Amino acid sequence: MMNPFELERYFARWEFTAPFLLSASDTEPLAMSELLRLASPEMSDAWANLSLGYTESTGHPLLRQAIADLYTQTASDEGGEPPHAISSDDVLVFSCAEEAIYVSMRALLKPGDHVVCLWPSYQSLYDVARSIGADVTLVELREEAGWAVSASEIEYAIQKNTRLVIINAPHNPTGSMPDHDTWRTIVKTVEGSGAILFTDEVYRLLEHGDAVPLNAAATSSPRAISLGSVSKAFGLAGVRIGWIATRDAAIFRSLETYKDYTTICASAPAEILAIIALTNWSSIVSGQEAIVTANLKLWEAFMSDHESLFRWVRPTGGSVGFPQWLGEGSVDEFAENAVQEAGVMVLPSSVFRHGNPRVAMTNNFRVGLGRKSFPTALDRLGSHVRARYG
Repeated sequence: MMNPFELERYFARWEFTAPFLLSASDTEPLAMSELLRLASPEMSDAWANLSLGYTESTGHPLLRQAIADLYTQTASDEGGEPPHAISSDDVLVFSCAEEAIYVSMRALLKPGDHVVCLWPSYQSLYDVARSIGADVTLVELREEAGWAVSASEIEYAIQKNTRLVIINAPHNPTGSMPDHDTWRTIVKTVEGSGAILFTDEVYRLLEHGDAVPLNAAATSSPRAISLGSVSKAFGLAGVRIGWIATRDAAIFRSLETYKDYTTICASAPAEILAIIALTNWSSIVSGQEAIVTANLKLWEAFMSDHESLFRWVRPTGGSVGFPQWLGEGSVDEFAENAVQEAGVMVLPSSVFRHGNPRVAMTNNFRVGLGRKSFPTALDRLGSHVRARYG
């Protein structure tokens, strides 16, 4: 039996009823017309004459190639070995990243296996494994350590029966990222242990400032798995396209076979839209980066004006951060007051308690930096904070 997905239940309650969202995890959604304007003549024709039948179970060939090309175009030899190429045959398309997570856990784990996962993190990354009967060790990221991923703590957590080591970088909800040296150490450690490295990379390409993206896990280790999506960096959550990339043929076959019991294939319109986005990834992501950068500055100015009430570790990637509430009462009370009195939804850290209500959490909450509506929501929160907390 699986635990209720606390984050998703919270969003189900407030996402479409609260007037102002300050904790959205994605970036600014693109309009259909905006995306279609980017289409090549060939893809415009493919869209106009699309047959709404079944699609290939592994994904549209052009989509799989566009994903493989993305890895090639964003690869780096930053201080280490050049990454290995990903081919279209290494890419398996899913109907969103969540399906890819579920299928990966179900296909690769059995009762008694051991899993290492960062925490806090997206609940399905560890709770699907628990529902299977796997033993999960959560490696905690700590605010006092800058939310930094510790390669030594991951190594310490690995056991003889560890099947998966699950990393999320850039990290949700903290926005932290390992540096390139730490990342290479983690890759080599997991590879040497015989476990499979599963990396949630849905925020990849949203690194802040001059930071160079980490090489995808699938390009860095022969048995690693990279999880990708058009939801976060591309602003296309409504398209519902995700994917897995892995150079391990046995892993690929396991996931492909299990997918026959879930969606079988992706939506034909969604695949065409994803192809258009991925072949125009640079311009789309640059626009989203600009929004995140502007909102990051606004949030830091807001905190400066209310330094007795908020503090944070500045995120280094992604479109989210994890500030701490320093004011009166718990963060749950702060969040409830904000949404009930001001219509501003903020996501409290209690939703990351990994299914155990007795787990103590710090007074943090997730802030989403990717939407154009952020300044309006922040103004509304500011008025609420001044009125209630002085």
